[in-house]
Amino acid sequence: VKWQRSSGPSALIEPTTLDGETTDHCTMSGPGGGLAGTVDGSFFRTPTWVDTAKAPGRTSQSPASWTALPGKIVTGQGLVFSPNLIWFSIAVLNYLVFPYDFDKAKTFDRQWMLQRVVLNLMIVGGYYGFWSGSMYLANVTSRKFTADTRPSMFNVAHNVWYTMLGALQWSVWEILFVHMWATGKLGYTTDAEVLSSPTAALTTLAWFIVIPVWRGAHFYFAHRFIHIRALYKYVHSLHHRNGDIEPFSGMTMHPVEHLYYFSCLAPSVWFATHPLVMLFNGMHLVLSPACSHSGFEDHWQSDQFHYLHHARFECNYGSASLPLDHWFGTFREKFGDSKLYSGEATTTRASPFKIQSSALFDVYFVGSLGLFAAFGFAVAGNTTAMAIPYAVSAGLAFGPLVLAAVLYHISGDTESPRWPFHKEPLFGSLHQSFGFNAAVGFLVGVLPVYQFATALLATCSTCA
Repeated sequence: VKWQRSSGPSALIEPTTLDGETTDHCTMSGPGGGLAGTVDGSFFRTPTWVDTAKAPGRTSQSPASWTALPGKIVTGQGLVFSPNLIWFSIAVLNYLVFPYDFDKAKTFDRQWMLQRVVLNLMIVGGYYGFWSGSMYLANVTSRKFTADTRPSMFNVAHNVWYTMLGALQWSVWEILFVHMWATGKLGYTTDAEVLSSPTAALTTLAWFIVIPVWRGAHFYFAHRFIHIRALYKYVHSLHHRNGDIEPFSGMTMHPVEHLYYFSCLAPSVWFATHPLVMLFNGMHLVLSPACSHSGFEDHWQSDQFHYLHHARFECNYGSASLPLDHWFGTFREKFGDSKLYSGEATTTRASPFKIQSSALFDVYFVGSLGLFAAFGFAVAGNTTAMAIPYAVSAGLAFGPLVLAAVLYHISGDTESPRWPFHKEPLFGSLHQSFGFNAAVGFLVGVLPVYQFATALLATCSTCA
């Protein structure tokens, strides 16, 4: 059997033999492989990995290759020949045209903060609106995974609302980062250092290449973490109201999920990165969910992999770019009977859009907003909140977990607290170990929120 190279930079991919047949297609859900992930220079053509002789979603996929990953990282191919290049370009344009004013950012002046908020709302609204309009109004795509459904106006309005809340929370993260850089609460690499120091320049370049890989790893563990019963019930279930996804559903999240989602910005808390590294990470976070939640497979960011997660729920927690789901036993390659999936998902078709709320869900929503408010009071200078910075930071980061656990027990829920991972061993080998996955999910998804908050609120004797 010959090895096959995909049309993009994904290195060698072994031909698929699932279902007793060998396909000639590149078999990993993802971009088209041309510059910026395009297919023959177009954003609206079917990627070569899709077998168009089969119904949408029926192309058998192979897991991404661990052995190919280092080459993609070192050469920067994962940045240049994928949609990452578009999000990186938007971040660069944003940074150059609307530069951060560190002098103004030393205080929480309303003018500069409002400018960042309006800019982010325009970028997110314009980007998501373009893809939504192109696919659902202009009908430039036709291979819909679930052909007989379309989102209702209420469905879209619901998703737009939560997407804009996500853009607003991203704005808060960005504003606080810039403020902390301006006041010396966080170190960062300046433009002058990048231009004068080869080491600083190469380190910054390395971060641009590594960020998409970090995003994929963070997403798997943080996403899987909020699928644990209590957090799913009161947080992540809001995102899964969309069984048949559309672009605006990508950022449709509970504010607590947005909080843990944006903890992916942690590298700029842990390291003195250049501001553009944080901005690229942020643009990646707020823009990449649009097309990955399109509901169609005939465009540049076709994502059968994640569509299967919404349709089947207990599979494909990560992204197609890393083989983490395959390693941990949650990989599903296509609709229909799976040869690779070892989890508990059924073949029951998910509802296109359904709101299943409860009184305790509403209690959780209000309670979590209270935790956000306490943090906001401390940032705004409330003396009571400022006097207990570590408690306020812990409330923001860990409070949502405690509140979810309490309400889970109050509700009398009969499902295991570890559901849907209740059949995995608590400890043991890394493969399908609930304890390992939960611990990493906490470390990368929750703990950075506490670190970020304490960096902002704790006393700094050297700060401006």
